[in-house]
Amino acid sequence: MEVNMEYCLAQVVQKDLGRKVQVGQELIDYILDKDRSQDLEQDQTGLDRMVDSVATTWVNCSNFKVALLGIDLLSALVTRLQDRFRNHVGTVLPSLIDRLGDSKDQVRDQDQILLLKIMEQAATPQVRVYTHPTGGAFLG
Repeated sequence: MEVNMEYCLAQVVQKDLGRKVQVGQELIDYILDKDRSQDLEQDQTGLDRMVDSVATTWVNCSNFKVALLGIDLLSALVTRLQDRFRNHVGTVLPSLIDRLGDSKDQVRDQDQILLLKIMEQAATPQVRVYTHPTGGAFLG
């Protein structure tokens, strides 16, 4: 079957954990291949549904393999969308923060790596304003 946005959405929203484990890497490869996945950036509604479903049903899954694949899927989306992923940070952050307390080291480690990646690529850079005791301010 040809992999496209419609196929990805169907795979992401399904309930079968075994199937999620089978198609996870295929979805990651699709997301990272700009030539095959041009429709990814054109279908904003589909992308929103995909990110929401991955964050809520994959990352929050009690099966650690599915949770890891969910984290990897989000990582692929961050890599692909870069600063355009900023719109989705609020959607994925609760699930990722929750996974920081996972009992599996591998899940916690991958989660931390993804959170750092999101901070580097999708977060707005912070500008610090320091106030000098004499009343002047400068940027740091």
